[in-house]
Amino acid sequence: MLDKNMTVEAAAMENPKVLMELQKLGAEYDFIALESLEDALKSLGENYDVFIKKVEGHTDFKDMEKVRKMNKEELINYIINEIHPQELETIEKIDGIFRGAIKKYYRERGEQLFVIYEVLLLIKAELVSHFSSEEEFEFKDSLAGKNVDFENLIAEHEKTIGLFDRIKYLTRDYKMNAEEPEVKELNKLMYGLDEDMRRHIYIENEILFKM
Repeated sequence: MLDKNMTVEAAAMENPKVLMELQKLGAEYDFIALESLEDALKSLGENYDVFIKKVEGHTDFKDMEKVRKMNKEELINYIINEIHPQELETIEKIDGIFRGAIKKYYRERGEQLFVIYEVLLLIKAELVSHFSSEEEFEFKDSLAGKNVDFENLIAEHEKTIGLFDRIKYLTRDYKMNAEEPEVKELNKLMYGLDEDMRRHIYIENEILFKM
């Protein structure tokens, strides 16, 4: 599984498409082989999540055409009124299913589920704090025309993605092999939340924070 902290050389060995996509960006492999994949992409002006989607055969995040047409106020309202509530609702639903599944299947897979659930709780705490800060401070200041330093938010985004990457590893890319309906539902919901969060972070890092 690709990771932004692995060297370009290691990433190319993991997935040959990495080298092909880097060459499309004009990279000279010999000069970046020992750099981290994330640093190499930054030097080429490419976003890590977008690059990974290209490598994995995806194109762009969903509904991005309308997002790119929004002004700052419209985009912030879209994040506050649509993205934040939807993601919080989803993580609450996942939380409830996890607690029920751990209780119901504690003999068969209780330990496995609890290890994953612990990471999910860290994500939940991070999102509640992060969303609250954005809505109460950074977004309001940005709309008021103040000069906002988004570095702390970007660092928190990286931490959140790191937690999702941990869950991806623990669940084998959200493919826990199980017949229990609750576990199948968890696979589906966690995969969807992961996709939504990566899209959300891309919208903020690459569009909103650069306005």
